[in-house]
Parts: sequence; C-alpha cells; structure tokens
Amino acid sequence: MPSFDIVGDIAIIKFREEIDVEKLADYILQKHKSVKNVAVDYGVAGETRVRNVQLIRGDKTETIYKEYGIRLKLDIGKVYFSPRLATERWRVVQDVKDGEVIYDMFAGCGPFTILISKYKNVEIYASDINPYAIEYMKENIRLNKVSDVYPILGDAREVSSQLPEKVDRVIMNLPHSSYEFIPYALNPLKPGGKINYYEILPKDYNLKERFEDKRLKIVEVHRVHEYSPSKTLFSFTLLFEP
Repeated sequence: MPSFDIVGDIAIIKFREEIDVEKLADYILQKHKSVKNVAVDYGVAGETRVRNVQLIRGDKTETIYKEYGIRLKLDIGKVYFSPRLATERWRVVQDVKDGEVIYDMFAGCGPFTILISKYKNVEIYASDINPYAIEYMKENIRLNKVSDVYPILGDAREVSSQLPEKVDRVIMNLPHSSYEFIPYALNPLKPGGKINYYEILPKDYNLKERFEDKRLKIVEVHRVHEYSPSKTLFSFTLLFEP
C-alpha cells in the first residue's frame, strides 16, 4: 500500500508515476471515515517551501489538525506541514524547561511553537518567510489560548540578528537547507544554549563529522523517519559552547 498522510480531514498522496491516485483516493475515503478530502502532492518548491497540491476528492484544502491536545488550523496548499513529526515535536517538548526563551526559525503555522507553549512556561519568537504561515500561526495562538508567543514575518537570516534578547534554544526545522542557516542560528543563542536541528542526509552519512563549527557539540542524534530509499530525516540536539 502506497503511503499517504492525513492532516485533519484531508489525505495527502505523494505523487508517483506508478501509483493510481484515483483508486487510492477511493480506498482512503472508504477506510478512513474522518477523511473528506484527498489531495495529490506534486512536490515542495519555492522559497516558502509549500506543497504543490491538487484536490481530486472533496472541495477544500483548509483543515484543523489535532496533535497532543492542540489544534492547528492550516491550508495545505499555502503552508507546509508534516504530521510525521508529531512524536518528534512531543520529544522536544519534554526536553524544554520552564523559563526558556526560544527562537523557532522556520515556524510555519506553529506546530513546534504552539505545542511547546501549551505545555511549558516559555517565551517564543517564531519567524517564517511565508505570510500565510504567520497569519495561520496568529490564528492558532488564539485557538489554543497560548501566550508569550511572538510571530515574526521575515527571512530568518535577518530576523535572527534583530531579536530583542538572547535565547536558550533555537529550533531549525528546514531539513533541506538548515545547514546554510547555522551561522544565523548562533547569532541570538546564549552560551550553553541548544539547537534542535533537522536535516535530510544519506542513511550511511558519518553524522559525527557533519558540523565544521567546533563550537557545536552533538548531544543527541536519532533518525526521525525514512525520507527515501537512500535518505533519512535526522534530528540533532546541539550544544553551543563558544
């Protein structure tokens, strides 16, 4: 059975030439009664990293997704979101301490930010270059009644040097290009601060040699999920020791 994601009442099928998406859509609707819409994902592209989706069943791409007691409103055609990081997001929540100041560099509609704010007494600056993402994040802040979250529309390379205070933790969930943003992540980070870093790498990559900056110490690394037959999404917890 080809894999697919379910976000709220929308099923998302990753397009492949060998898949009969029409047949799979009917199967999904039959087996998953909560699904009302089915979309085909033709890939993620552009500066805002948004899916190119086409509805083949149903009539809407906006939905509300539930995860660990929070609700996230989003449009899958305007904001990138992956339900496959649910367990990983919850793992990060468990690591966060009350009182932390956090910078979520690529926050999207707020999955990391909202979940952390729901369960921890923290302050979070959450930026994204996608204006739709910021608007949905603002709505999700209201929807979940969380506080001390500051949405910022802008390029993380600029935002990182403009935050009003130093932070204890940076979240870098941009797995196709996080590496090029590392210098900017260090701008607002306190000595001894942490980075939750995500990157898609070959399965046999020598993870211990990934970071050239010797001020970054790998505290923990694990596989989040398989991305392709040859690549995996890895999660790194990094300690900043200048």
